[in-house]
Amino acid sequence: MPNGIDAEIDRANSLTRAMLVSYGAWGAKIAVGEVQFGAYDEMLDFVNMRMETVDSCLLLIENQKVADSLGLGRSLLEYYLLFMLMCRGRKLFTLRDMTKLTEAEFKVFLREEREKCATLRAAGETAVIDVKKAPRIARHLAYVTEGYKSEDDPDFIIPAHYFHFQQFHPETMRLKDEDYFQYYEPEPELIKALKGRRAESALSYKFYLSYDALLEFLELNELIDAPVAARIEAHYTFLGKFLHPTHDAARDLHDNSNVHYGGARIGMRQNYSKVAVLLASLYLCYLTAGLIDEAAGLIEGAPEKYISRAGTDELRDLSQRVPVTFPYFWFLFNEPPLYDRFNYCVHHATDDELQEWGGYPGVPKDRVTFDQHIYSHLQHVLGGRSNVRCGEYRSPVM
Repeated sequence: MPNGIDAEIDRANSLTRAMLVSYGAWGAKIAVGEVQFGAYDEMLDFVNMRMETVDSCLLLIENQKVADSLGLGRSLLEYYLLFMLMCRGRKLFTLRDMTKLTEAEFKVFLREEREKCATLRAAGETAVIDVKKAPRIARHLAYVTEGYKSEDDPDFIIPAHYFHFQQFHPETMRLKDEDYFQYYEPEPELIKALKGRRAESALSYKFYLSYDALLEFLELNELIDAPVAARIEAHYTFLGKFLHPTHDAARDLHDNSNVHYGGARIGMRQNYSKVAVLLASLYLCYLTAGLIDEAAGLIEGAPEKYISRAGTDELRDLSQRVPVTFPYFWFLFNEPPLYDRFNYCVHHATDDELQEWGGYPGVPKDRVTFDQHIYSHLQHVLGGRSNVRCGEYRSPVM
């Protein structure tokens, strides 16, 4: 098995490297139309920096710094979720404070507003798509509308997350100027304005850019459904263990991880397991493909006056190889792998269902739920299994 896993690690890293090379050459293949629209350059610049992170992760994997690569993978995942909304998040909402109402009064008012909105929308008299209870804030309404429209092209919608990301600065939200060095004493009007900016920045982060907000907007825009959201939560939580202080997170990825030698050293005496290295490589491959697919879709969907040739054929060919080459890794949007179908049938399917489906590969995909234990699950995926009722599951890595 180790030789098979080594070869699989090489395949994953080689495909990631090929996507990086192709992405770097892509700029020369894009033909700008009669109008230069700066937003496309800014969006690609966003991806450029993510590709630098991908390159760093490859170097970390090659140098056996697996936990650090997974930590950066969490950052890449969050950027990927944001970029989906920057490219395709056409819906946004506006908040309305109704805290003057009791909870019972608020429920009645929400129902009335939804009915009113439906009537006006049917008559073509409102741009509001829906009225909802605002997430994570008591007794506030959220009026859902389409994103910001270009004055020159009313059919061309610019996602709100593009602007929120550009305008958000963490230091504005978190740091008070009066606690730090200042060249001069600010006027009262400026102090008041800065306080307002801090409040606006906090709201922007809470309702648009925080992790919870990203998931809410991805669902609002129907870019993910509940099962995909559950998979995002599992991957985000797993990768977060290598970004935030988590006891033994990195140790558990090593061979003989329960052996403690004591003393001071860089890292551990034991090597990272081959499965851990493969896991980091698979994450990187899928995240790279996801970012590239979003960037390619953005440029392909641009009006011709902005982009006359997208030049994405090679990029698309490489990114689409990822779920085909590594179907056993269940990421966000690929279908349940064979092992997960097999495991579901062993524990939950009846004999009649197995016969109806023609064996475990035919189980309806909506029946198969995701295994939240990412690392141990991959260990199981890479090993063969057999079952009297379900038959044989063979390792995808020989």
